[in-house]
Amino acid sequence: MPIPHLYFVVSAFLLGLGAVLSKLILSFGVDGGTSPAPLVVLCLQVLGGVGFLFVARLMGGIKTEGLAQLKLTALAGLVLGVGSIGTILAIALITASEASLVFATQPILVLLFAWLLLDERVGWPVVLLCLLAVFGVALIVVNGHTTATSGRLVGLTCAILSIACAALYTVWMRKLSTDTDLLTALLIVQVVSLCVAFVSLMTAHLFFRAPMSAGGLNVAVMTLGSGAAYYGAAYYLYVLGLKSTPASTAGIYLCLVPVFALGLAFVLLGETLLPLQWAGAFIVIATVSAVFVLSNQKAVNTQATE
Repeated sequence: MPIPHLYFVVSAFLLGLGAVLSKLILSFGVDGGTSPAPLVVLCLQVLGGVGFLFVARLMGGIKTEGLAQLKLTALAGLVLGVGSIGTILAIALITASEASLVFATQPILVLLFAWLLLDERVGWPVVLLCLLAVFGVALIVVNGHTTATSGRLVGLTCAILSIACAALYTVWMRKLSTDTDLLTALLIVQVVSLCVAFVSLMTAHLFFRAPMSAGGLNVAVMTLGSGAAYYGAAYYLYVLGLKSTPASTAGIYLCLVPVFALGLAFVLLGETLLPLQWAGAFIVIATVSAVFVLSNQKAVNTQATE
């Protein structure tokens, strides 16, 4: 397997692990004690990611190439920050399995944004397969409960907001990757994202009396560690792969996230899916994988004609 593809696979595993650990952390204290507040968890996780990236930058030597497009990089951080808020709220309000499977539709938006912003063209077969993936997600969402609670609807809305922001971020970073040092740029992105998360936390606390609990020292340390894996290592590996891979192709690897998340959620959280939801999961994974095959075939044909 080529190194960039390996980066994407490991990144997908860490993203799936991060989603499941986030759900596990948010479940602490439900049966007694103080539960960690979602926005506090988010701030600690992004802080853990910033710490990981900062140490990696120091070990690799200080480079300033990431400052070349500081405004665009900071704007990418703003987009990622908003998406991260949607992610943690979605994980708090719906199951980790459902959240991860809804997140699996992100490649569709990556294809769209890559076409609009990077002029990466895709054919009708890819478009039709992406629409089939949306149908698969619909099976997962509609059959998750017999009744649609307001909290679940909010959670699903947050998940959709999250994938829209993450898809835009993916394409944005692909555009920046040709002109900047990726590690420095990603560090800037995550620092801005941390600022967005902190401002959101303080706003929610001051105006809506949102709780500020981290769930205790042990939970806080676990949260920082999960953030180092999720917002640090996973994002860094992903942008490393982006440096030599079209955004439309890289986005397809995100279909592996729900595969890892489903297995980890079963092992760590005891979550299960209904039969129709498993059918939806199969449709999502199969169609997005088919998109990857078609994209690779197109790349091979293009190279053969050159």
